[in-house]
Amino acid sequence: MTTTETPRWSSRPYSDADRDAVLALYTEPDFYFRTGDPDTRPEWEILELIDEDTHVLLADGEVVGLYAVESEANNACHYSMQLRLRASAPPAWWQSAFGELLRANTWRREVVRLALRFDEFDYRGLAFARSAGLREEGTLGAVTVHEGRRHGYVSFARIWEPIS
Repeated sequence: MTTTETPRWSSRPYSDADRDAVLALYTEPDFYFRTGDPDTRPEWEILELIDEDTHVLLADGEVVGLYAVESEANNACHYSMQLRLRASAPPAWWQSAFGELLRANTWRREVVRLALRFDEFDYRGLAFARSAGLREEGTLGAVTVHEGRRHGYVSFARIWEPIS
């Protein structure tokens, strides 16, 4: 497959069978799934980042990323998503994977608001969010440390009309 083609997407909840593939993702210095410094984390700390909401994202059967969707502020229709693909995944894959995840999540439950947050230093994540047509809601400053400096989170969202 060329990098311009989009793969067949699938996902599954993280399990011990995915351990080696997931740990390999965190060797990339910009695999910012629940951490701002992935390649400096010991194995035990990485595994603590993976919880029951974490799913592995597969492109044509190969693990290429992680995502999690969680209820936000105990509101039945408001969710937040964390999404990360490996460094070699082209921008078209981010768009394609996000589209599939949106379809799957809105099919299973009513979604009024889906929020995504990316660190200010996460150029790939920010480029994806801005190109995906998500509404940029602002930056919460100085909430994370990366390479010895404080940075903020940039918040994005997509909003749907509630089902009557």
